[in-house]
Amino acid sequence: HMKKHAKLLAPKFNIVLETLEKELKDNDLASWSSPKGGYFISLDVNHCSAKRVGEICKELGVVLTTVGATFPYGIDPDDRNIRIAPSYPSTDELQKAADILCLAVKLATIEALV
Repeated sequence: HMKKHAKLLAPKFNIVLETLEKELKDNDLASWSSPKGGYFISLDVNHCSAKRVGEICKELGVVLTTVGATFPYGIDPDDRNIRIAPSYPSTDELQKAADILCLAVKLATIEALV
């Protein structure tokens, strides 16, 4: 059962991971996990506020898991972590959401550095 589930989820995880790789890797804007199991990708932004990235995504219609959700009481002391759950959206929606997430990281980084 779990192997079938993994087979269904793998393309969705690949969409997110490939988009992060293409859009964020070369400019050192973030780092992320490449999970071998589980339902989440952990994204750490390097130069901006994860909360601000979440706000921008929300303004653009992308719903993320609560920023800081991986920390006790939801408080990320460094305000860096975003938990990505790619299992629910369709692949088309997910590609758009991944693109918007990367744009939000770029915009929040520009805001933080200016």
